[in-house]
Amino acid sequence: MSKIENRLTGELSVTLKGFGFVDIPNQENDIFIPKDNLNGAVDGDIVEIRFKKKKFNGRPEAEVIHIVSHNAKTMDMDTIMKKYNLSNDFPSAVIAEAQKVVNLNLDDCMTNRRDFRDLPVITIDPADARDLDDAVSLVENNDGTLTLGVHIADVSEYVTEGSELDKEAYRRGTSVYFPDRVFPMLPTQLSNGVCSLNPNEPRLTLSVMMTLDKFYNIIDYKIKKSIIQSVTRFSYNEVQEILDGKKHKHRAMIMKMAEIAQKQEQDRRARGEVAFQVPEPKIVLDENGQIKDVYSQPHNLSHRIIETFMIMTNEVVAEHFNKLNLPFVYRVHDKPDPIKVIRFLNTLTPFEIKHKIDFEHPDGHQYQAMLDGITDPNVKTIVSTLALRSMQKAKYSPNCIGHFGLGSTYYCHFTSPIRRYPDLLIHRIIKMFLDSKLNSHKIEELNDFVAEASEQCSQTELSAVEAEREVDNLKRAEYMHAHLGETFKGVVNGITDFGVFVYLPENTAEGLVRIDNLPADNYTFNENTMQMIGKKSKIRMGDPMVVTVIGVNLRRCKIEFSANCTQTG
Repeated sequence: MSKIENRLTGELSVTLKGFGFVDIPNQENDIFIPKDNLNGAVDGDIVEIRFKKKKFNGRPEAEVIHIVSHNAKTMDMDTIMKKYNLSNDFPSAVIAEAQKVVNLNLDDCMTNRRDFRDLPVITIDPADARDLDDAVSLVENNDGTLTLGVHIADVSEYVTEGSELDKEAYRRGTSVYFPDRVFPMLPTQLSNGVCSLNPNEPRLTLSVMMTLDKFYNIIDYKIKKSIIQSVTRFSYNEVQEILDGKKHKHRAMIMKMAEIAQKQEQDRRARGEVAFQVPEPKIVLDENGQIKDVYSQPHNLSHRIIETFMIMTNEVVAEHFNKLNLPFVYRVHDKPDPIKVIRFLNTLTPFEIKHKIDFEHPDGHQYQAMLDGITDPNVKTIVSTLALRSMQKAKYSPNCIGHFGLGSTYYCHFTSPIRRYPDLLIHRIIKMFLDSKLNSHKIEELNDFVAEASEQCSQTELSAVEAEREVDNLKRAEYMHAHLGETFKGVVNGITDFGVFVYLPENTAEGLVRIDNLPADNYTFNENTMQMIGKKSKIRMGDPMVVTVIGVNLRRCKIEFSANCTQTG
């Protein structure tokens, strides 16, 4: 399969001299556009470009071949969709294949497949989720051990290698999630239909059956092609209510699952996992698509049960196939770059945080000990964000180099094949192995493809993250625009020579307070201590600050505050 390149689409900036530059998502350099190659495009337009052979000061040179959307006073989600080439529409050939595979007879797929329909299988997902690709079960054995089953939708049974469905899934790489819509990797006939592990419906799966001892350690496991039937669909809130005491016929199993998750969390901390406390925004829209609310999503024990079981499964699968020395796609996270660590450690100076982080040989224990020593939750959030930025980006690779953030020696993405292509690809490899279909020719072919797919999927993931971040920023800006003149409690999370940045924990928004909009004083910025020092007060990172929303640029998604009061030093 040949690599499918993303369309070169981005936002145009036109200089006073008339030539332009196009910002392409996830490209290191802007693309130069000569003034006679703008072809009617103006500053702020989203444009599609085509490269030329020439280069301008080492930058690639291109021409505008299509104006995707014209400059507007406000950004909107349609503009972001066009910028990142996102669509809910699939090619007709893909839809035709999807219509055929939904009628696949399950009886024809039972070769070498275990029937687990008698197990107490449940799903736990967000209440609004539609693509349910993981389910879990727990059974107590007569010898005192437990069998934890993690059952993942067998998407590869429907999306076969080289099919139109497969080519389109590879091109998209991942599903992209906006607050009011999803751009799925697969057509909804599969993603929300036959592949989704909906309750009381038989579903094809790949199951990892892990045997746990009385201390909840994994002592054995089996990876099987399977068929299941979920008995109950839970939301995270429903499971949390059960954990908090609500009666339910599956309460005993769920409570035991919570014990396993907590023990596994302790084990991960002991081996060097870093638990960053960075809140994720939950954006709520009304029936008209207008912003209704923004708040920080909870990360309760109910969420951590599924999170932990997926980590356990991903590690088991990655280790198993690494030791078989077969072509595979791993999820890797390299150690932090020493230069980035030094920069991060310099940002800690204003907080007066004690640490023992070795910038040349950092490990997870050092980072976690530093975070554990922070008592102020607002400061911990800021430092967690700064620490996360000092890390390398996780990516996909055919080489297993471990996962620094999780403290894992072996890790992959196995548990979400409905929405991620790497998971779908390794499911295909796993099934080839289980069915004894991996000959030397196929292994050689896969070695080339997993390298190509790793690069493609890393790029499509970056684009998805950028698109989702832009939408989040847009909706936060819209929310704050609707609250112009209102006052919020915030915390200082950045200081520059022109003002301070303030983060609002209540709704995860961030805005700038320019020096002129700080409480009246004669301020001087001290870069070494990252403080804004006045004659009457000084402003430090992590200081609480009450702010009023005085302006919102909906085109650039920028928020401006004035400060009502600060903590004096």
